Amino acid sequence: MSDDESSVEDSQDQQLDIMAEISTADWSDLTSDASSTEDEDQGNEGSGQVCDVKTLYEGETKCNCCINWVEELPQDIGSSAESEAESTRHALLVRMRRNHGDGKPMVLHSIVVQSSHLKSILGELFREYSGITTTLKKLIFKAPFHYFFYEWNRLERIISEIQDPVGKSHARLMKRILRRELRETISLSLDLNQNGVITYDYLWTIFKPGIDIYIFEDGYDRIYRLQKTLYASGLGGSQYFQLVVNEIDCDGEGFGYQTKVFPIFNFPGTKPVQDLDIFPASYHPRLNEVKDTLRKRGKLFRYIHSRPYYYGAYRGIVLEGKHKRNVDGRVVVDPSSHANFTEECVDLTPFDSGSLKPTMELSDQAHIAHPPPGLNRGRPGPYPPLPPLGQPQHWMPGMPPPPPPPPPVIVKKGRSQVKYSKQPGLTDDLVHLCSAYVRGYCFKIKKWVTFHIENIKEIQWHDGAFDSLVLAEDYKRLINALLSGHIDNKDRFDDVIEGKGQGVSILLEGPAGAGKTLTVEAVSEKLRRPLYAMGAGELGATPESVEDNLHMILEVAAKWDAVLLFDECDVLLAERSAHNLGRNSIVATFLRLLEYYRGMLFLTTNRVEAVDSAFKSRIHLTIKYPHLNAAARRQIWERFV
Repeated sequence: MSDDESSVEDSQDQQLDIMAEISTADWSDLTSDASSTEDEDQGNEGSGQVCDVKTLYEGETKCNCCINWVEELPQDIGSSAESEAESTRHALLVRMRRNHGDGKPMVLHSIVVQSSHLKSILGELFREYSGITTTLKKLIFKAPFHYFFYEWNRLERIISEIQDPVGKSHARLMKRILRRELRETISLSLDLNQNGVITYDYLWTIFKPGIDIYIFEDGYDRIYRLQKTLYASGLGGSQYFQLVVNEIDCDGEGFGYQTKVFPIFNFPGTKPVQDLDIFPASYHPRLNEVKDTLRKRGKLFRYIHSRPYYYGAYRGIVLEGKHKRNVDGRVVVDPSSHANFTEECVDLTPFDSGSLKPTMELSDQAHIAHPPPGLNRGRPGPYPPLPPLGQPQHWMPGMPPPPPPPPPVIVKKGRSQVKYSKQPGLTDDLVHLCSAYVRGYCFKIKKWVTFHIENIKEIQWHDGAFDSLVLAEDYKRLINALLSGHIDNKDRFDDVIEGKGQGVSILLEGPAGAGKTLTVEAVSEKLRRPLYAMGAGELGATPESVEDNLHMILEVAAKWDAVLLFDECDVLLAERSAHNLGRNSIVATFLRLLEYYRGMLFLTTNRVEAVDSAFKSRIHLTIKYPHLNAAARRQIWERFV
């Protein structure tokens, strides 16, 4: 830019200040930067081609929902000037509204971009944003122009590279209007940034939508992608700055974005940015170290969810609703089954490259033919828009809560098994945004819970457990042969009725302490498969509860290729009688569901004579364990010495 052009712009800035003070800003004086060629051809220009500013003012109220824009400072009711043909010729419309507070009587409300040259420039400027369509006749940007503040340096660079003289003059015109509005904000934000502090009113300047933000959450480092922000008021009058953020999660069918909400409550004076509970990740002094840790965790998250289920060891806190429990045992990570058998619904935004783009809101106040009574005319209420239903809200501990959302709509998925389909696209540059939590089943407490991913470890298998069993070698070979045949031919053999007869059932009978349960545990270790040990108390006491719980257990056991153990089966499978219809129903339910079970089932009992005879006919192999004699007990003790 030449010295003459700079001096012209400086003088125009001074003129803008004077006009704003007397509230009669004649924005048309900004056109001195236009070329003489443009001035000669203005009469032939189409819509938005005149390098000029048309200033409109908030006039008297015509209806309860819209702002009436007029050409002159309102004294009486004026006509709506924006829709007039003459107004469409200008590159920009500047709307001035009444200031209903202290200070200047008229303040800038919005600018309307009509120039095709400016639309092209803005399309390039905001290419990383969604919600803007530059082919519209008008693009409306409302004060305080946050998006232009975030992209100010890019705007200056784009304008400096423009070669077309008409486009350049239009761009300079828009830049001068915006600079006058943003000059003080830019200056103060630079000063705050140089000192590493921030004020509550200027929080928005450091939280640009689309950046990564950091929080130390539940004892772990977390990074989220910022979607949008807004200032809001709680029901009790508390002021807070709301951040809507995204993380990457998995629902068992694929990856997607989960939304959370965090507040920063009003604070006096200045505050170091790093002292905020949540702040831009770029301010973290050890950002590279934190990101490396999160990338490793994110790759583990991706690896765990790259299969229908993951069987692992866990030691730490699990979340069961609002309750926390400390467990040490084996778990299965299976988010789709977790969704099927709990009332928790994970609502994910489809995973694609555009889902994390920040959204611009450019819509103007629409006219409402019959507005409801008491509707404010174009002015927001004191409460913020609530996040979409079904999405979690996370508030800082120790702070008063903002207004609660309406009760969430619980969507309970059907109990049919969800077919897993791996969706590609979770690249290494996004893995640091993965959730720190995974959902599945804990065998220790027999509950569907949420795990922290850093507490999940690989299982240390005891491959020699089966060979060390104090059991006749013939029985070991028989068990091996039966299970190997089932594994190799499970999908080849079927009954006359499709889906029946594809499982294998083994009954282990004998006195307590003979090694029945240990045999099943050793088989699980040898096959490296999950062991699901169910008991009568877990199934319930009514036919309905038995059917529901048994249906869930048989379904997930088949999906996980688990070794299913029903310990002390005689409690529920006792001989039916004409005097106990409830027990008869339970036995009948168990028999019916067992017909279609496709996995391995071990049953143990020390009262085989009490088991219903109809059930015995479904057993493929029965092994009777004798009382341990002195030699067997000696052999067991020698293994521990």
